[in-house]
Amino acid sequence: MAAAEIALDELVECVADDASGASGPKYVRLFEAFSDCVISGRFKPGERVPTETELARNLPYSVGTVQKALAQLVSNGLIVRHRRTGTFIAERRSQANKVFVYRFRDPATGKMMLPFVRTLAVTVDESDGPWRRALNVKRMVRVNRLVWFDQQPPAFSSVYFSYAHGKDYLDEPVENLHGSSLHAMMIERFNLPTLRMEHSIGCMELSDVACENLILPSGAMGMVWDIKDFSFQDTPILFQRYQLPPGHRPIEITESYGA
Repeated sequence: MAAAEIALDELVECVADDASGASGPKYVRLFEAFSDCVISGRFKPGERVPTETELARNLPYSVGTVQKALAQLVSNGLIVRHRRTGTFIAERRSQANKVFVYRFRDPATGKMMLPFVRTLAVTVDESDGPWRRALNVKRMVRVNRLVWFDQQPPAFSSVYFSYAHGKDYLDEPVENLHGSSLHAMMIERFNLPTLRMEHSIGCMELSDVACENLILPSGAMGMVWDIKDFSFQDTPILFQRYQLPPGHRPIEITESYGA
């Protein structure tokens, strides 16, 4: 059975949007437009890419420009070429050999602390906050979870995705998400590994929903840790907020690359 072909009209639209205010070499602009289609999920893993001649015929670029852009896409792992069969959108796990992850360690003993996660709820969210500004979208999906580290009281976690990336979780039974890695799901479903993170930590009033689930009085103060995850082309892909109750054991955060 022949593989489905990418929606060429989507690429034409991306190229047109990019051309409105773009600068730099043409092949770079085409590379970025094509990458946007892959990252946004408009192009699916396994879909066939038209020939260089066909792309040049439908786009405002020469065959030479198309060849340079495709070579860059191959180099970045977004597409793969197979002799005789053609060029295809890369399978999700092949688009990044290593995944940026963070691990938790007890600073007193150096022991790694494996978190246990229980998902509480998955909802559509349109609230204002640093998550909305980080993702630069109006409609999001929020996953609320409790996270335990060893024998410590739990922390409350809210993970925000754009609606496009998180909508599938709305139909997923909550129990199927217990203990699951949302980072791994972003790779498996959207080819989006975390390649870089930004952190900020502060002491502030915990949210009402965090206090309710942590069995704390409303308005309790605690430690709030915000994490922004970035993928290809420094695209923000998720925002996570941990809310830790007063007196929670210190946690050392280490970043590394893992399979």
